[in-house]
Amino acid sequence: MQEKKTKKVTVRFPKRLKSEMQNALVKSGYGLRGKSKWLAEAIQLFFKQSNFVELAEQGIDINQAELTEVEAFYLDPATSEIVKTASIDIRKKHPLFEGVQSALIRSAVIYRLMLGK
Repeated sequence: MQEKKTKKVTVRFPKRLKSEMQNALVKSGYGLRGKSKWLAEAIQLFFKQSNFVELAEQGIDINQAELTEVEAFYLDPATSEIVKTASIDIRKKHPLFEGVQSALIRSAVIYRLMLGK
């Protein structure tokens, strides 16, 4: 039987966003141990939006000095591939965009929090 390989991803968050995400995890019943599953669902939901590239700018606009909290997640291969493909799409449109993967993940978190899911 072949084992699924998960990919560890580390993302920097502002303290407030990390706190709001943790509150949402607990309220939605995932708990802190379910954050990778919650994030994978947030990413999949976010990338279903036709304007996700524009929405990703939310993750860019955060002041870099505010990114003081580090959070690690484990992404399944399918979700990891979604993030990789989206990163390439954004790089094509915005070649100077730094930290694309982290900005996408932050944007997916913000999007899910805005939906209240």
